[in-house]
Amino acid sequence: MEKKDTAAPEQLDHAEEILSKARANKKTLTGLAIGLIVVVAGVLVWLLVAQSGSRKADELVAQADAAANDSIAMTLYADAAKAGYKSGNRAKAELGIRLYQEGKYAEALEYLDDASLDDEIAAAGVYTLQGDCHVNLDQLDQALKCYSKAISTANGNPEIVPFVLIKEANIYRAQGKYADEAEAYKAIIEDYPKYVASTRVDIKKYYERALAQSRAE
Repeated sequence: MEKKDTAAPEQLDHAEEILSKARANKKTLTGLAIGLIVVVAGVLVWLLVAQSGSRKADELVAQADAAANDSIAMTLYADAAKAGYKSGNRAKAELGIRLYQEGKYAEALEYLDDASLDDEIAAAGVYTLQGDCHVNLDQLDQALKCYSKAISTANGNPEIVPFVLIKEANIYRAQGKYADEAEAYKAIIEDYPKYVASTRVDIKKYYERALAQSRAE
């Protein structure tokens, strides 16, 4: 099945920049920031703070991180996921990322849905990746629920929240819900003006288009 990206194409080009800014603007949140699309989802493993837990899980994750062979790494992460504890949850997130990149969205969700992360920004990234999986499975309502959780968990982060709002807006557009699409863009414009000024996406243009179409209904 062809991958569907709920972010505007221009966002793919500066995902690393968004990642860096989110990290710098995390406000009172603890932990490190995480990107919100597949390009940056793969770096989740580098952003999660090393956590203590089951020695077995810790050792398996360390071995998986160092494995040169993807197949071996996947096996080790799967074993670590079964071992539990914080390292096990990190392994579940990593498995979800890798399975997503392989186009195995349903399998990715099995691990992402079961991953429990203490870091709020990392957790917001996992919720977003869950949403992306649902989009690729044509489960748009479920995707919106995941994106809503991501926004709530990100707690106003000025890079992450508007990034996810764009994903929501694109879903609403696909559903023909132009009023909801306009509201998503309006939230970005009113609450995150610095993001609007810095992004390559013309938020105001998309807002005006959605607003006009909602009024024409």
